[in-house]
Amino acid sequence: MKYEVVCMAVKDVAASKQFYQDLLGLEIDTDWGDNVSFKGCAFALQQGFAQVIGVPEERVKTRAHNMELVFEADDFDGFVAKLERYPNIAFVRGGVVEQPWGQRAIHFYDLDGHVVEVGEKFLHVMQRFVASGMTVEDVAQRCGIPVVDVEKYLNGEF
Repeated sequence: MKYEVVCMAVKDVAASKQFYQDLLGLEIDTDWGDNVSFKGCAFALQQGFAQVIGVPEERVKTRAHNMELVFEADDFDGFVAKLERYPNIAFVRGGVVEQPWGQRAIHFYDLDGHVVEVGEKFLHVMQRFVASGMTVEDVAQRCGIPVVDVEKYLNGEF
């Protein structure tokens, strides 16, 4: 068995496709009309989801808050500035937050109420900590991960 993709219910596949292309810079892998998947992301958008899986439309929920799509941005501050150009974005927690492990992130809803998180690249978090004078051991403790994994990140092995 091989894992393939998460398929998310959307009301308007064309609008959702444009949202993910414009805001997150995702590229289309396949576009079959009511079903669109993105390159390198392992998620797809499905219009008419209720009919596809055979449940009543009212059983398809929005804003369930039980999963999220997670992305990391090479230029986190640039992404946040880009996000500010979308005045209709609804935020989950208001704006940029620092996670307990030190990673800055922002959480918002897509057009169908799915939670999307964009965080700074985890490597950049560790590099920021090292640049501030923290040892590898300090970084491991702050991030809550083993020293060996911090070393792997810093050495480009992750």
